[in-house]
Amino acid sequence: MQNAAKRRVVPSRNLQAKSYFQPRFLSTEAVAETSSTSSLPLPSSSKTPRQWTRPIANGVIKAYDEALALIRHDSNVKMREVQRLRKELEMATEASQKLEIEARLQKLKIESQINLPEVRWGMKEGLMDLSNPVYRHLLEKSWRKDGRLDMLMERIHQMHVIPDVIPTIYPTVDLRVILDRKNWKASDTTWFEAGPGEFLDPKRTRVRPRFQATVFHLEPRLYTLMTYLISRIKVSRRIYTCSSSYFYPHSTTGYAQATKYFVYRPNISLDAVSSHQANISLDDAIASWIPPHPQNGTPYHRYVTLLLPQSSATTPIEIDARDYSERLGFDVRQVIEKYGLGKQGDGSKMRMVPRTYADRIGTGMSGGIHMWRAVWDQDVSKIYQKVLKLPEPRYGSPPKPDRYGGRRDSKYY
Repeated sequence: MQNAAKRRVVPSRNLQAKSYFQPRFLSTEAVAETSSTSSLPLPSSSKTPRQWTRPIANGVIKAYDEALALIRHDSNVKMREVQRLRKELEMATEASQKLEIEARLQKLKIESQINLPEVRWGMKEGLMDLSNPVYRHLLEKSWRKDGRLDMLMERIHQMHVIPDVIPTIYPTVDLRVILDRKNWKASDTTWFEAGPGEFLDPKRTRVRPRFQATVFHLEPRLYTLMTYLISRIKVSRRIYTCSSSYFYPHSTTGYAQATKYFVYRPNISLDAVSSHQANISLDDAIASWIPPHPQNGTPYHRYVTLLLPQSSATTPIEIDARDYSERLGFDVRQVIEKYGLGKQGDGSKMRMVPRTYADRIGTGMSGGIHMWRAVWDQDVSKIYQKVLKLPEPRYGSPPKPDRYGGRRDSKYY
């Protein structure tokens, strides 16, 4: 009882009497009162503002006001340094000196805006001007460090896309595969993105999916897109053959994929501003899209898409018809080496790439990659009947040899 008597009774606080936070949308009187003292944007009266607005009015929380003032001051200091470097760049005469100044200038442009609240808000809301280097930097940083690239690399290694297709790759392009649900369900107008290594029903890829690429360079560059199948087509498990989904079936001679021609789409011009969230045009591809059709009795098939930069950023390449006239036995690595695909770009200029990766990117390991999987189902029979117009093959394990030579009929064998 004595201990209870000695306890101090703390009076309850009246939280409504003194509140340190104000609602997001202020009244007209509050806006008029603070507009004369604040140089920052005030909260908007719209529930979905298209520009950043202060969540807290000026003067409510002094620490918040001081933090914003410090960020603005740091930005102004670095912007003055940017102006000084621009004048220094105009006066520079040596090429090495110009490259050094341009690198410092690019870095300062990013540092001068990266902490501004309106920049961070625009990045979160998707309201980005990718002509601004700070948005390209933040977008690439998000892709590389928020798990999306890690998931991609994990899947293509787990599914042995590397080294079955190419020895290795250090992606510099965020390549996405988009499928519209209306293609197999007319009442549904939504779409979804195919994740790396995801199983897609054949009916979902019966209509050509949409490919979108996010690049992080401002100047236009030429790329080549290839979509093909990695398939174990012979009895021997040591032999792989790549077969494209842009082909017309022509041969069914003991191979798992009854197709003949391999085609791809070269000379695709991409840049950070015009290509972001835009579909890659495939209307003038070498051949029309044929739906993937994994055969009955075969294991899951891996469908790989490569988007590789061409050796010249502006000069289109001329495709040799012999490279796709005979699809069977197509050598992806040989074609990549022949046209110099994936060798463009200086890795040292890519800030978010680790230094060990940057050295290798400069030597030809760059571009974008994606892979999905598919297995046989009843929709494949319809594809063979209505699209390919071929009899559907069936595959199975080879029969085991009888080591006893028919002596099982005897009682003593």
